[in-house]
Amino acid sequence: MGDTVGRQFSISKFQKEVIIGCLLGDGRLECRSIEGSARLRIHHGWKQKELVFWKYKTLKNLVSSPPRKIVCWENPKNKEDYYSWYFHTLTIPELREFYERFYSNGRKTLPQDISDLLTPVSLAVWIMDDGCCNEGSVILNTQHLTLKENKILEKTLKRKFDLNSGINKDRNHWRLRFFKSEFRKLKNLIKQFVIPSMRYKIVPVETESERTR
Repeated sequence: MGDTVGRQFSISKFQKEVIIGCLLGDGRLECRSIEGSARLRIHHGWKQKELVFWKYKTLKNLVSSPPRKIVCWENPKNKEDYYSWYFHTLTIPELREFYERFYSNGRKTLPQDISDLLTPVSLAVWIMDDGCCNEGSVILNTQHLTLKENKILEKTLKRKFDLNSGINKDRNHWRLRFFKSEFRKLKNLIKQFVIPSMRYKIVPVETESERTR
């Protein structure tokens, strides 16, 4: 842990909401410290570079080094390298509570208190990570969740935000889809938190009228 021993780190409400969104999405917590501390790892592909740097700037006081570029895959046909970007926070006790909420026996799960944790900010971050726009509806790729967890999430979204959604099967897994009728309501709920490079997640073909709304 180096010079982090004994230090206390302040995590703002907005940062907590972003961390929750990351953990619902592609982020992961690594808890390898005997003191019970943890660190958050953020890792996205080249096309999500701006998202990585936005997360880094948001969590900068918890991070010691800026994002790094690494080779994630080499095309065997033309030997072209494909890159991704990543960073991780310091290993600190303040992140332990997130680990206890999101992990069970080393597996990432839907927190039991998801209704208390989910906010428009965390939902926006989650959709920037795992969402996609498909024929006027938004899919949230929740295949890592069980069917029971997806049903809990479906009820939570209805109760908290009055958002109607459904669950459909994707091969041997399940994922959540917001109905087309909910598109405008969902967009208005989260659009102020979605960074420009990720707007395609909620606006498939951006028109001039959509830019000014």
